Amino acid sequence: MKDFLKIKIFSMQMKAGMFFLCAMLTSSGYLFGQNDIQLSQQMFNRGNYNPAASGLSEDLNFFLLARQQWIGFRNAPQTIVINGTTFVPWTQSGWGFTIAGDMLGFEKSLNPKIRYAFHIPFMQTRSSLALGIGAGVMHKTQNFNEATYENPADPERQYGTQSQTRPDIDFGVEYNARYISAGASVTHLGNKINNNLTTESAPHYYLYARGMFDLNRNWQLTPSLAWHNTKNLNQVEVNATVFMKKRFWAGASYRLQESVVILAGVYITSTVMLGYSYDYSTVSLHNYETGSHEIMLSVRIPQPQKTRRAARMRECYHGWW
Repeated sequence: MKDFLKIKIFSMQMKAGMFFLCAMLTSSGYLFGQNDIQLSQQMFNRGNYNPAASGLSEDLNFFLLARQQWIGFRNAPQTIVINGTTFVPWTQSGWGFTIAGDMLGFEKSLNPKIRYAFHIPFMQTRSSLALGIGAGVMHKTQNFNEATYENPADPERQYGTQSQTRPDIDFGVEYNARYISAGASVTHLGNKINNNLTTESAPHYYLYARGMFDLNRNWQLTPSLAWHNTKNLNQVEVNATVFMKKRFWAGASYRLQESVVILAGVYITSTVMLGYSYDYSTVSLHNYETGSHEIMLSVRIPQPQKTRRAARMRECYHGWW
């Protein structure tokens, strides 16, 4: 009977998650902008692109990620992301912050944000729906003195440094349960850089869904599907990760017509985990670079006083930490 109930609950949650994902896919608009920062281990902290993922635990959770992309290219992209989040019971809400720094050639970006998510729990099914908003600024700087021109005497050549700061808003929604997680978000609203800068930032759409299957007492499988859209990009990513004894994990991702990713990690202690991923390009770019590396560190600081909600939700979400 217990196994039957588990299967029944999973079936209901899977149908709800797929309905939600399809509905969001059919209602998405057509947006403009450059590609957002790309991370391979974002599954462990989705708050960077979806504020609704804030506050899944009443513990203090911190996340640090460093990425070096396209090894072999001069001035290749480098990214650093710092996140922090917790759930505050008396507000029924998750709170957090994100600081993302990105360097590409002669351009640097800094994107600090505060995140808020209101959680609607469904205790009978041990699931919840969260609505989130993130607010901050996008600061971009371009040092044209570091740029290389094909014609040094180009009359339109620019010199010096230009910088701009604009408001930056994110919205998102996420559904979490024991066997499935699904979310949708839009980032960088109200963040259009003037045309005198060569780079424009504009909204991005994200959709994702992830399942959790208990293979046995010690092994869990988490397949996932993600979609990211801008005017010039429709990116689809498929991932499968295996967790062993909730201590080690290893997995692989495939980004359609872009790259293959391998990733692995370990819980150093019950509250500290370390992860690594390597991206190998499947397009002609691999003739000029040797891949991309990413290192992730996550730290959870347990809080002594937890509500009944926290204990039950922790059981639901154990596979996402």
